Amino acid sequence: MIVLDTTALSFLFIENYTPSYPIKHGKERLEALIDRIAKGHDIIGIPAPALSEFLVTCDEKKTDEFLKMVRSSQWFEVKEFDSAAAVEVAIRTRKAIDAGDKREGLTVDNAKIKFDRQIVGIAIASGATQIISDDKDLRMLGERWSMSVIRVGELPIPDHLIPPPIIAIAMEADEKTRKRVEELLEINKPTPKDALTQEQPTKPTGAGNGT
Repeated sequence: MIVLDTTALSFLFIENYTPSYPIKHGKERLEALIDRIAKGHDIIGIPAPALSEFLVTCDEKKTDEFLKMVRSSQWFEVKEFDSAAAVEVAIRTRKAIDAGDKREGLTVDNAKIKFDRQIVGIAIASGATQIISDDKDLRMLGERWSMSVIRVGELPIPDHLIPPPIIAIAMEADEKTRKRVEELLEINKPTPKDALTQEQPTKPTGAGNGT
């Protein structure tokens, strides 16, 4: 089982979703992952806390459509924070307290720590092998709790979106040229001071003296 967090859900189901930093072909990477999981007859888990956070961004119509899709899907399953997940979180939190690091190195507020612990606890209790998330705190927690957390940008790009080598080289060269031109234009851009010190046109000799 693979578990999706809020960012992954947003890429998949929010049109023109823009993450906090650019991820090339994020939606297509996730769609390819879903396709591989479906072909392998595996399950895609959606932790209830991540579901709640995702639905906050949806209007009533989008919420109804999404929930109907999940309920009718043979691949998507909402995973609750049940007693098994609660036990997983309790055991690991107790270990952190005994080690003198209740917050486990996280610098966010307690509500965020609780939220992330619930997601990782759900994943562990559900037997998931990976969480797809771009949240750095959740990644740190997953590492401490021996749960693999993969960024969307670490997923493979679908083959049909990878240009042939010769085209890729040309595209890279064009991009380098564009950046160099922009740098040169920026270096040679006239400043307001330059404009003021430019030589003004001289007045023709004899102009205005009637001769």
